[in-house]
Amino acid sequence: MESNASQFGAKMDWATERAIVSLIYRAASASDEQRYLDWMELFTRDGEYSAITYENKLRDGLRLFRDVGKSALHERVAFLMGLLQVPRGKTLHMISNIEVSQDETQNLVHAVSNFMVIRTADMEHSQLLAAGRYEDRFERYDDRWLFKEHFVIVDSNLLPAEFTELL
Repeated sequence: MESNASQFGAKMDWATERAIVSLIYRAASASDEQRYLDWMELFTRDGEYSAITYENKLRDGLRLFRDVGKSALHERVAFLMGLLQVPRGKTLHMISNIEVSQDETQNLVHAVSNFMVIRTADMEHSQLLAAGRYEDRFERYDDRWLFKEHFVIVDSNLLPAEFTELL
């Protein structure tokens, strides 16, 4: 079973589309469960993780952060794991409207999706921390797909001051 032709013109098989959707969900789950080393392994060696506000994206402005390559991801993960000394509460990523497409060469796969990150701290109500859109690129490495670029576009111009989660 094949999906319709993508915006890039190439047809994508159902198994590839399913693998990409599953990878997006695994990344969110690893983040929510604070399995940061597992999260990091979902990226290619030269993979990129970055975020920008919606307004800055419209104006070609600065990103909130940009980590390129495994060593930069290691630094982010080490920082997050150091913060685990202070309980941060539970996070939940809600991801929807995933659209997957493949380029003409079928070497790269693209996906866009919407997200919300919700945090529930001890003895507190759940609160929305961030919402926005993912624009991701994936590359096949050996027999599995990995993030080549995880680009986060945050709807709000501000993140909470105590924000330390992965988007």
